[in-house]
This record gives sequence, C-alpha cells and structure tokens, in this order.
Amino acid sequence: MWLGVAGTDYSTYLKINDLLTLQVPLTEDAPDELLFIVVHQSYELWFKVIIDELQRASAALFDEEPWNAVRHLERIVKIEDLLIQHLRVLESMSPEGFLEFRDPLDPASGFQSFQFRAIEFLSGAGKVAMLNFHLFEESTRSWLTEMSESPSLLRGFEHSLGAVLNADDGSETIDLVRALYLDHRSSATAALHGVAELMMDHDEHLAMWRHQHMLMAGRQIGRRPGTGGSEGMAYLDTTLSQRLYPVLWEVRSVL
Repeated sequence: MWLGVAGTDYSTYLKINDLLTLQVPLTEDAPDELLFIVVHQSYELWFKVIIDELQRASAALFDEEPWNAVRHLERIVKIEDLLIQHLRVLESMSPEGFLEFRDPLDPASGFQSFQFRAIEFLSGAGKVAMLNFHLFEESTRSWLTEMSESPSLLRGFEHSLGAVLNADDGSETIDLVRALYLDHRSSATAALHGVAELMMDHDEHLAMWRHQHMLMAGRQIGRRPGTGGSEGMAYLDTTLSQRLYPVLWEVRSVL
C-alpha cells in the first residue's frame, strides 16, 4: 500500500507526469515502438540501481565487512532476473513489426549504453579501450573514466579475501579462493564465500542475458547489420564467452 509522505502525493513524488512524457516514438503508427522504448528505458532505470548496489557492495568489501555486501549483491541478482524477463517481453514483437520503426533509430545502438559499460567497470571487468571509442560525448566519457577508476567489486573481493585469510602480498588469488572454498566455517569466511557465490550469480546472469539478447536479436533481424554500425548478430556471438570473474570459474577445477 502507498502510504505517501505528508504533503506529497504519489504522482508528485514519483514525477509521473514527467515520466510519461519521455516515451516519444519516431515512427507514426508503429504499434511495437512504444513497447521498445519502455523496455529500454526500464533497463536504464534498473542499471542505475545496479550501479548503486555495486558501489555499496564494493565499499563493504573494502571495509572488510563482506556480510554487509551480501544484501546488495542479492538485490543485483534479483534485478537481473527482471532484465532477462524484459527481453522475453521484447520477443513478443514480430520481425516485421520491429522493422516498421527500426531504420529511424540508426545510428542509435544498445552498444552506446554508458550505464551498462559502468556496470562492467564496477563489476571489475570493463575494457578501458571502450573509453577511446567515439560513442560518447565528452561529459559521458569523463563519467565513465571515473567509473573505470572506481573501486570495483572484484578488487573489493580480493581485498577482503586477503584480509580474512591473513594472506601475504605474494599470494595468488586462485590459491586464496581455493582455500576459501575448502574452508569457510568462520563467520567472516562464510560471508565471503556467500559473496563469491553471489558474484558467480551476477556473472552467470549477465551471460544468460547476453545469450537471450543474442537469440532475441536473431528473431528480430536475423543476420542484418546492427544499428550504430555494429555487426549485429556477428558481434553478439563474440560476447557469449565473456565472463566477469574467470578465477571463480577456474577454482571449480582445482578444488
């Protein structure tokens, strides 16, 4: 139930009137375009929440309090479940319905989602070379550079791992992760083990999202080139093997 805040109604607090003006189709009488816009705007709103949760989880890990990172990572994974469902809603478009409004979108492309790039950086797997692409205006590139230099979830995990296991600076990460998985009976190691498994969930969910996105694109445009000059399906195929945390996958082989 919405209880509201004294002096503030629902629409005013959430700026509903402003929000509902932001869906502006470019093609007249293309029924699927509104759905396309709403889904992608929803993505960007959820990306904003994921960015905030990643920053909070990373801060907890750098503070050597892995138990305080758990709820933030759990929330990220639940949001990613929603994002996968969003793709399935998009699959309700027919290819001919999408093509009715696709051409005016060029050169816009999901490749230009700077918040998704920030999620990659804050997760610990962003590519700095992305900052040199002519995809973003200067203010956006500056913000992304800041994100690329911010404490990442992976670095926070490695910091907490070393602290909790009292490791010296020469310890290999894979050896520390293996030790964590073989013995996590204390409260601190149990919390950090939980963080590691949630990081795997985060990694796996992004892999699932990429795969579902590739399938959806194939249903809509086949092997046509993507908007924004991308190679479309050919590019998406190359993303399927990407992993955020190779060391967490590798440790399964050495336990």
